[in-house]
Amino acid sequence: MTSPLAFPLYFQHSAATGVGAKGEHVAGMDLFVMINLAFLLFMLGFFACWAWLIWRRTTKPPPHIQLLMEMDEEISREEAATAEKANHGGEPEPAPWEREQDWWKK
Repeated sequence: MTSPLAFPLYFQHSAATGVGAKGEHVAGMDLFVMINLAFLLFMLGFFACWAWLIWRRTTKPPPHIQLLMEMDEEISREEAATAEKANHGGEPEPAPWEREQDWWKK
């Protein structure tokens, strides 16, 4: 396995002694590699921060969003309870604002 310090050691060694790639563009090539590595690390950091922000927004939503989520969960529980009653037989209970069909005859 290669040591993580292999590249910086080679970079220092080639600059000090001239060993490695020969020619007038050695510094430019080394700089190109360093810039590409820096850009790669920057992009990885950007995506990591983006993923962290998405995770944080789902676990700690703002109060108004949290209220909407709680209301949605409450509605889902009520619908599940109504469906369960309907599956066990009998007619579901009417909502408080609903009247019987022949309310006007009474």
